[in-house]
Amino acid sequence: MILVYDSNAREFDNNGLGTVAPISCVVSEEINGAFELELTHPVDSFGKWKRLRKNNIVRADTHRGAQAFRIYRVVKDAVDGTVMVNARHIFYDLLANFVEDVRPTGKTGAEAGQQILDGCQYLTPFTFSSDITHTSTAYYIRQSPARALLGDADQAFISRWGGEIVRDNYNIAVNTRIGADNGVRIAYRKNLAGLEFQEDASGVATRILPTALTGDNQVLLLPEKYIDSPRIADYPFPVIAAMDTGYQVGKDVDGAVPYPTTDSCYDAMRQFVADRYLAGADIPTLSLSVDFMDWKDISGYEKYKSLLTVNLGDDVTVDYAPFGVSVKLRVCAVSYDCLTDRFETLTIGEKRISVVNSINSASRQISEVKQEITVTNQTVSAVTGSIDDINSDGKLTPSEKSAALREWSAFANEKEALGTQAAALGISAELSDYNDAFQLLSNYLNGGALYTDGLPLWLDDEHRDITTDISGEQYRQKFAEYYAARNTLVQAVTAKLKALADTAQNGVNSNAGEITTINSTLTTIQTDVGGLQTTVSSIDNQISNTEDGIALRLSNAESTIEQHDSSIQTKVESSTFDGYVSENDAQFSDVDTRLTTMQQTVDGLSLSISRTGYRNLLKNSAGRNGLTFWSTTGTVTTVSNTDTSNNTLSNSAFLMAADSAISQEFPLKFNAAHTVSLLFRSSGSGGTVTVSITQNSAEAVLYDNTDTGTDWTFVTFQFNSLDTVCTIKMTASVEILASDLIVSEGTNVAPWVQSDEELYTTNFIADGTGLTIGSNTTDMRAHISTSAFEIYRGDDLRINVAPDGTRLQKTIIEDDLTVGSVKEIVRAGVGVDFVVI
Repeated sequence: MILVYDSNAREFDNNGLGTVAPISCVVSEEINGAFELELTHPVDSFGKWKRLRKNNIVRADTHRGAQAFRIYRVVKDAVDGTVMVNARHIFYDLLANFVEDVRPTGKTGAEAGQQILDGCQYLTPFTFSSDITHTSTAYYIRQSPARALLGDADQAFISRWGGEIVRDNYNIAVNTRIGADNGVRIAYRKNLAGLEFQEDASGVATRILPTALTGDNQVLLLPEKYIDSPRIADYPFPVIAAMDTGYQVGKDVDGAVPYPTTDSCYDAMRQFVADRYLAGADIPTLSLSVDFMDWKDISGYEKYKSLLTVNLGDDVTVDYAPFGVSVKLRVCAVSYDCLTDRFETLTIGEKRISVVNSINSASRQISEVKQEITVTNQTVSAVTGSIDDINSDGKLTPSEKSAALREWSAFANEKEALGTQAAALGISAELSDYNDAFQLLSNYLNGGALYTDGLPLWLDDEHRDITTDISGEQYRQKFAEYYAARNTLVQAVTAKLKALADTAQNGVNSNAGEITTINSTLTTIQTDVGGLQTTVSSIDNQISNTEDGIALRLSNAESTIEQHDSSIQTKVESSTFDGYVSENDAQFSDVDTRLTTMQQTVDGLSLSISRTGYRNLLKNSAGRNGLTFWSTTGTVTTVSNTDTSNNTLSNSAFLMAADSAISQEFPLKFNAAHTVSLLFRSSGSGGTVTVSITQNSAEAVLYDNTDTGTDWTFVTFQFNSLDTVCTIKMTASVEILASDLIVSEGTNVAPWVQSDEELYTTNFIADGTGLTIGSNTTDMRAHISTSAFEIYRGDDLRINVAPDGTRLQKTIIEDDLTVGSVKEIVRAGVGVDFVVI
């Protein structure tokens, strides 16, 4: 029996709003992952389907007994006459709550979990228990308790204390593990109907390069460097992987020095690799999908009947014939049919899932993703994301200092080479600002004292394990100022190099006669992008694809990029050559090219993957269909004129009177970065324009301009989603035009596009309200939707064909008309005859 309860219900031992009679009801759960219900119900004459409203609660019998699920999506299919409902386990109510500052210190699992619940912004009906007895420490600052428990951050409960969650209505338990080993064993096969094996060799390693650190923070390698797997011959070629052991010679760990000498660290590194091979690093990852629906057709079904007894978290031993080993796997995900009271599918294998990242991902299909690879400078937002999260509590902790040391070391390593190159190119102003920003950042990390060399005070060995009181705002500001100055310098270097290259190419292209002497100095910047190989050879300046990467050929001077452990170095060797080329009977003679040698490592430049085809999450985002999908206060209209045509992509804008606002609720991916962009122009200066986001009933201002101007202004800003639905709102104290609004996933600024499934043109509109077709020559238009077919003249509705009847505003009959069983015959100059048929 499946019952539905009001959204405010807390007890589920009564009948609530009553039962429903779905045609399907399936619950799926993953270890430390999503726990959801999907239900399909007919639109019945009794009206039971009406109980399935958003935020109401469904109670169903599952593999964990009777459980409560809160509805978050309701989709009505008018064609099939059904309603599909998606609901999350009641545990996910914790996504709406908030933990401001909770720091369980030296606590057991039970104590830490209870402290998280006690630290919620408002009281919850949830209880917590755990059998984890070891102690640990974590900080939870401004996040949901669900994320604190099961998030993918280093501070999450399951990262610090470990364990696996059991969700039983309002009772939460995180125990050492769930499930048991009931001795179930199956043999390796492929593509057996209803029992499908899958192998994933992407993580296999048969030759491992272990790394550690010396006492002075240098990379430590074994004398033999690599350690081979006993199974290396089972593969067509060695599969090589580098693995960081995390060991350091002479480092104190909890009052002891585990590796006092280099030799002792070598032994530990060798054992580290042996343990990895023992754990199966040289064997493909296995997973099994067990589909119970097909088992009635399987010959030899009895061999697998024991699988009917397993549940989520249980062990299953697989005899893996290709390597002659037995691999113990776990049931990591289940799908349970609540109507037939049996499993639909079991997924057996290795599967690591974060509940926060899995929310709202079920049933989401991506039909097309286009990616382009572009070489770009490292942006402040891309690199300083971790800096924004760090130190928000005014404390620079040991783990945060380690992250800061890695950042600062990268700056210091590139500084000399970047400065040398900028000086060689004559870039002085940007170089001076860059040096000043580095010095100021280093002074700050040096406790405010003048930094000269070595490690800054806060990051050295003596102080790295000590928590330091800081101003988080100043900390982030110093890093941001450094990145801004550094990026400005790198952009100046790149622009200068491009200008030199363009000048040289233009010189070659413009000479149809003889070129007597060419003296060219080529300076190359080296990029830390693993796997690219560049060759400069051939005066044709051709780009060709090679097996190892991209080959760039230019003249007869040879330039190669060599790959090292931590950087790529570009070497341009000096050479002089005489070239002879004939074109149109013209001679190229006395060609003397001098190439200067320069070698540089620039960790800051990187390959980035940017996405084309951005999705705009806002509907009717530029007012092409009036104010459809928008809520307004004050006076708001839409316009399309010469001003919008010349200055916007959408050729349309919202005209907002003074003290007006527009807002729209829209769905979005939970716990992900999103970027907002828009254009606006004020009718006068000195006004205020504000953009805010409301999530979990809390409004946050993302943009606040208190001194508007009369020119078109483009603004963009980011926010992190805290729910799967939020509301964007724009208010203005003066009259403004607002256009090209877009909310997209990710941190890249996206060009304006219409929302998915929307098409707005002059005479054709298609969106969630239906299809509208108009004309340039008349004021007639037709609108087709799932509820009616309508024809308008201007704003007057002339014809309306709806499910409950047809309305005609004016009808002229020039011939016979039959209505029901009465036929009307028009007689010119006489009148109308009515004939009963």
